[in-house]
Amino acid sequence: MSSIKLKHSGGNSVIIAAPSSNPASNRTLTVPSNADGTILTTGSSDADRYKTGEVVQVVMGTFTNNYSDGGFADISGTSYVNYGPMNLAITPKFSNSKLIFETNFNAKLDDGDGNTQFELYDTTNSRSLMTAGISTHYQANTNAYQNNTIKMYGDAGYTTAITLQVRVRIAQGGTLNTNYADQPRLMTITEVKQ
Repeated sequence: MSSIKLKHSGGNSVIIAAPSSNPASNRTLTVPSNADGTILTTGSSDADRYKTGEVVQVVMGTFTNNYSDGGFADISGTSYVNYGPMNLAITPKFSNSKLIFETNFNAKLDDGDGNTQFELYDTTNSRSLMTAGISTHYQANTNAYQNNTIKMYGDAGYTTAITLQVRVRIAQGGTLNTNYADQPRLMTITEVKQ
């Protein structure tokens, strides 16, 4: 087995070695000629692995869109409260990343000119990432469990484990009911490097 030894002026070397087993055919590794660069290894830092704007990780979870698990309940207050089981934990790799929370659910509000507002909240550090990211139910049929999509984001702020919780409030009139159906719903948090 042949190798190339690149010796540093300090005395130590880097060895580029042939494969430990015979490849099925000849292989070529081409060094790019259009830019300088650094080879990533299994020991390279996360900062070297991800570029600005790249997805770093996606965390997924599910919840049930009814009252069967005790997570949801009727809500009529005008202050933000936890919206049942809509929460996920993530350990961001970068404190300045953007965290994007997405899910959908069905719910009804029994007031034709009422509306609901939502907040993305970090329960670990008691901080709001985005308030009133969406507002729903205004002028909706008061008997219809309309489909609602939540897409909210905020700064990670930490590189330790945090739990993001969706919170809701009645911005104007009525009671929010989420007792729709015994169906699992997907929720995700996507970390994007900044």
